[in-house]
Amino acid sequence: MRESVVIIGAGRSGRGMLGELYYKDKARITFADKDAGLTAGLRKQGYYTVKMSNMSSGESRETRVEGFQVLNTVTEHEAYIRSMCQADFISTALMPDAFDQVIGDLAEMIRMRMAAGNEKMLFITLGANYVGLYEYYDSGLRARLNPAERAYFDRCIRLVMSIVNRKNLLPPEQERTEDAYRVIGDDKPVLRVEDSEELCACPNMPSFFRLEKNLSAAMVVKIWTGNLVQCSMAFVALAHGLTRSCEAAYHPVASRYAYYAAAEGYNGVAREYGLPPRTAEQAREPVAVFRTRNVDDSLFRIVREPIRKLGRNDRLIGPALCAAKQGILPYYICRSCAYAYLYQNEEDPQSVALQRLLGQKGIYAAVREVSQLDPEVVEEKLVLELIVNSYYDISGQDPLREDN
Repeated sequence: MRESVVIIGAGRSGRGMLGELYYKDKARITFADKDAGLTAGLRKQGYYTVKMSNMSSGESRETRVEGFQVLNTVTEHEAYIRSMCQADFISTALMPDAFDQVIGDLAEMIRMRMAAGNEKMLFITLGANYVGLYEYYDSGLRARLNPAERAYFDRCIRLVMSIVNRKNLLPPEQERTEDAYRVIGDDKPVLRVEDSEELCACPNMPSFFRLEKNLSAAMVVKIWTGNLVQCSMAFVALAHGLTRSCEAAYHPVASRYAYYAAAEGYNGVAREYGLPPRTAEQAREPVAVFRTRNVDDSLFRIVREPIRKLGRNDRLIGPALCAAKQGILPYYICRSCAYAYLYQNEEDPQSVALQRLLGQKGIYAAVREVSQLDPEVVEEKLVLELIVNSYYDISGQDPLREDN
């Protein structure tokens, strides 16, 4: 029997990876999103295409996804909650600013499902670039449920860590056909999900699930090394006038920052989680993978929402603190953070807000506030001072000026 799935988040990852994989698995798909323009447009068009390229060979394949339903989580809220109650699987592909709303929606679904007497196991795969993702959802849901509802949650609902790890991008201008919702990406045919006996015993578990142990550690590696590479390279490359990831990967300064920042990040994570050291080839791969035009990305997209990316637990500060804690100087990570604080883009509201904060409070106070660093903690003081000193060095500003 075909499994039914509600995919919360119909953006690039929701469509370009989750939607394509569930479609090829012949699932009955419902996309749910709060964006009224997206849900109306996707429903009207009734299909979209996904082009996936092998980043080594350049070979590509294409899938036309169709036959899905679309619901708006705001204007069609009741139907959305009801569709989750009836689903076999729920999969999320969300940005952190949507977590709390979706946790509230899931709590509402649990109450409705419990009231209907539905005792069938429901699996919810969590997908987002966020360290501590499972804990955030689990604690958030439990806080919204009463004791009886928490008992039902423990009995019938399973949160499952997943890693949505395709690079899901908008196509270049020459590939923008009549399909307004087309996605291009790298050809990764599996979804990495946390292994469990209950999931293994599920009779309709999707065939593309690749079960792994300790996916939380894998998420740390992905964000604090993989996403770190993208961000460090992008912020430096933008400061040198570049706009595309392929160009940045060949730029002598941007690529060097990315390489060394990734090394600092991985070495810190490896010590923290007991992972093996990387070979020379493995150390080069995170940067080398961008030296292809098969999946060339906009640097403006990579660095969008810089305040979020400079958060304490995100892809820059998280690995810097981890490295410092493990006795590794996060020199290049902190230099990359300084470039992030210097980044200016009037079309990015967070960049505008960050520059306003810098103008009002100065770099030291801004870093303390945005990156939530406490100078009373040794490793946090180290990271804070490295960022501030790098900011003055790169910008050429005088740290002795009174208005600093």
